[in-house]
Amino acid sequence: MNQSKKYEAPFTEDDLKIIRSKSKKSNVAWFIANIILGVIAIGLLKQPGFGFVEFLACFFFAVSFIPYLRFFYKSPTEKGLEAKIKVSTELKVKYKRRDLDNFYHYEIEFEQNPDIDKYGLLKKDFEKVNVGDVIYIEFSKYGRWILKIECNDEDIENPNNV
Repeated sequence: MNQSKKYEAPFTEDDLKIIRSKSKKSNVAWFIANIILGVIAIGLLKQPGFGFVEFLACFFFAVSFIPYLRFFYKSPTEKGLEAKIKVSTELKVKYKRRDLDNFYHYEIEFEQNPDIDKYGLLKKDFEKVNVGDVIYIEFSKYGRWILKIECNDEDIENPNNV
């Protein structure tokens, strides 16, 4: 498949609501992860000795603060909300993958595309999608927040992908 056609359009009010909602959920999840990493790092530091595990816990805790440095740069979400541009395109499914880690993970991979290369689905939607199907997708230009994803005119958005 040749490079798919991409169209840019301004956001609607519904698009803005979707992005703000997903951004808030993402920020809450990040904050909770920071608290957990902080408790682990403090707990490990209270133990005698400072080994590799303690170093990793402290390192990941310190790195987790990077998104809070927005005083110095704009996040992709902020750029996207300022620009108010969404991208619409069609992507062809190249592979379907189901992995069993702790839970089943259902994923589709798209043919070569500079914007989105794969997407995780729910089991019910994974069964609806076949290799070679064309997926219609709308996403914010800078933050890459999914606004709409459909296969055969059916919504296949995974609400767990934030």
